[in-house]
Amino acid sequence: MAKIETVGIVGFGVMGAAIGLNAASSGYRVIFKELNDELVRSMYDRWVKAALDKRVAKGKITQQEMDQVAGMISGTASYQDLAPCDLVIEAAVENMDLKIQIFKELDKVCRPDAILVSNTSTFLIERLMASVSNPSRTAGLHYFFPANINRLVEVIRQKHTSDGTFTALMAFAEKNRKVPIAVKDFPGFAINPVFISSYMMLDSFYGDAYNVATLERISQLALGVRFGIMWVQNGSGLGTCYHAAVSMNDYLADTDVGYPAVPDQLKDQFESGNPWDLEDGPVAEDSALLDVVKDRLLGSIFTISTHLIEKGVVSIKDLELGICTSLAWPKGPFAMMNAMGMEEAARLVRLTVESGEFNMPKAFSGAVPPLWEL
Repeated sequence: MAKIETVGIVGFGVMGAAIGLNAASSGYRVIFKELNDELVRSMYDRWVKAALDKRVAKGKITQQEMDQVAGMISGTASYQDLAPCDLVIEAAVENMDLKIQIFKELDKVCRPDAILVSNTSTFLIERLMASVSNPSRTAGLHYFFPANINRLVEVIRQKHTSDGTFTALMAFAEKNRKVPIAVKDFPGFAINPVFISSYMMLDSFYGDAYNVATLERISQLALGVRFGIMWVQNGSGLGTCYHAAVSMNDYLADTDVGYPAVPDQLKDQFESGNPWDLEDGPVAEDSALLDVVKDRLLGSIFTISTHLIEKGVVSIKDLELGICTSLAWPKGPFAMMNAMGMEEAARLVRLTVESGEFNMPKAFSGAVPPLWEL
């Protein structure tokens, strides 16, 4: 198994910096790369020094601990300075051509055994790594926003990823005090296909009958969460939500899985430049009206989750763990299906498939399936 001591990070924005601070706090030497020397200085001041100063001011760490963590992080504008790295994490903006070029540059300067990973949210790892020599040392390492708080990490194996690379990344995530799950290379991986289709389904109902506050309340009741899906979209950024929805639809709509069309409501809200107005009330009280959306929301969750298991993308155990860890749902999709009964779950899946969002998973294509083994 590869020994990881020095970690490179390409792109030191919100996500890259959180990953870097997490790694430095766990004892790793971190070298981040930005476009030029000015950005290197400004990103270090903003995301390292200022962020750690706040922790000291709040009494979360001592000044000595701050100095130790800050001293583990340095920046550069040159790819060549990443040559000593045992692991390099690409955390650049979500642009496929840019990411492919980054890995071409890394392949020139990094050791042949250095592990190269992407923190992409939706792009296939195999495609991003197509130009990398020795692809057995490539994988995905998908952190969830905010990476300094959210404990889930998806460790994504593409078909060339070696056992040694995968094992090293699982150990790295655990040492960073994260909860890693094993995922096969697939559009959006394991958690995003579920979450993205959830907000696409909810957003598609926004209009005269359903205001934002009502849709937020429906998701809270359906999933048993304090903060609903409309709130989470605002936190993630509607630009991120919209582009992820487009990407997932492009990847899967014409496959045997299927995927919902991107709602005009999401596109319009993103283009308006405004977040969802969570105070856009009052909340509707007609239970029949609420159940229409609740059924479609749960049906979409159950359908895509079943497809992910049937495709071998993730195990039931890891998907349940991943959903509960990253999204803070008290129950994962399979526990929810078992709790309501498989006959009702099958009804919701049929409703979703008949509505045209997804194709029918094999498990639900015949008789009502038995309870899932959790």
